[in-house]
Amino acid sequence: MIGQWRDAVRAVHGVESKYKRLVKAIAGDIESASLPAGARLPPQRDVAAELAISVQTVTNAYKELERQGLIRCEVGRGSFVAARVTETMSNYMLDTAERSVVDFSIARIIHTPEHDAMWRKVCATLSTLDDQPWIRAFRPIAGFEHHRQAGVAWLASLGMPASADTLLVTNGAAHGIFLALASLVGPGDTVLCESLTDHGVIGSANVLGFTLKGLEIDEYGIHPEHFEEMCDSERISALVCTPTLNNPTVAMMPDSRRRAIARIAERYGVYVIEDDVYGPLPAKPATPIASLIPELSFYCTSMTKSVLTGLRIGYMTTPRRLALRAESVLRVSSWMATSPIAEVATRWIADGTAECLVQIQRERLGRRQALLQQTLGAYVLGAHPQALSAWLRVPEHWQADRLVRELRNRDIAVTSADPFLVRGAERPSAVRVCVGAEVSDETYKAALETMREVFEQYPQVHDFT
Repeated sequence: MIGQWRDAVRAVHGVESKYKRLVKAIAGDIESASLPAGARLPPQRDVAAELAISVQTVTNAYKELERQGLIRCEVGRGSFVAARVTETMSNYMLDTAERSVVDFSIARIIHTPEHDAMWRKVCATLSTLDDQPWIRAFRPIAGFEHHRQAGVAWLASLGMPASADTLLVTNGAAHGIFLALASLVGPGDTVLCESLTDHGVIGSANVLGFTLKGLEIDEYGIHPEHFEEMCDSERISALVCTPTLNNPTVAMMPDSRRRAIARIAERYGVYVIEDDVYGPLPAKPATPIASLIPELSFYCTSMTKSVLTGLRIGYMTTPRRLALRAESVLRVSSWMATSPIAEVATRWIADGTAECLVQIQRERLGRRQALLQQTLGAYVLGAHPQALSAWLRVPEHWQADRLVRELRNRDIAVTSADPFLVRGAERPSAVRVCVGAEVSDETYKAALETMREVFEQYPQVHDFT
């Protein structure tokens, strides 16, 4: 392996640098799986001696590989090949449905017969229309005017003022967050987020090449003091945050803290990208941070986590000065949101169906969250009556990984902190349990009781799984 790196470095010619050739050689070994995820790279001094180059050249190469998300460098331990985001996710969340497994690993709403009935009704209505321009649409990029106006109305119900000229229709909130990041940052920029954040943000850092740093959090979300300290000591381009029902901690940021973060962002000129995908769920909407500093904020929400899982339509507001840029990124990344689905969302917003399904969701989530509190309340670190998940403390006699494996052996899938952990942040001993598993309430309750039994047991002396 190092022999191939030596050949690559020796092949340098012209203005090309040795460290870039070394980066390409190591990246090639990672891409080909010659260096698999988790493999430890040779110490920098050893590589320098073996290749007859300076230690600084190797250090520069390792730093670039880390910036690209290909390796992780841990002080005192060494450098290791990083797992791809998709690989990390597949280790902790089920990629495909398994009928025998109670899947608490995926955050989704509770599907009901009412969802099926409402979907059939809107499909039947659409099938009778002669003029259906949304199935022929190839423009406009930002979405049909009436689709954007529906988005304005939906955001108003969430306490977020918006206008159609600064609103984009997106294929879900995750799409919107990516558009916002791509509109703002690139390689070399620093973006802040919660130390435990949605895995999509971590993946975006790997794709777009920016540096992602986690902020200290508690049961109420980001510490404003740490946010201000980071803004004061570094050049920060943006903050990505989920102040309402953070994933995975379920933290609900109070109004006073939201206002403090808005003031700090405004003082330092830091853009805020607010993920409010769970915003419709609480019975009383919280104040969006973006509503306090609209010219410094992107606000992203969608129907997926509150109305219907397959209704992958979202709405994103943009600062006025960046509206054209965000629209151009939308055009490059997906041309436009899927307009037939946007039409369904528009009709459901107008006739009250969307709010009706949200109300049903609140009631069903409340029942399941109450059962979870009743069964596993002693272990709850974060929960909310209308949240899609709960954050549970791992008992001291268990390690999180072993607990996850033991539950999986009993046909229960939960998620550890690993997919949500920002590099450099301390790993909490906790697991996320999503209450929207597609099982009956009886099966759900039985699975929770099995979890409590496992939590209270001591693990085997030897872990053979």
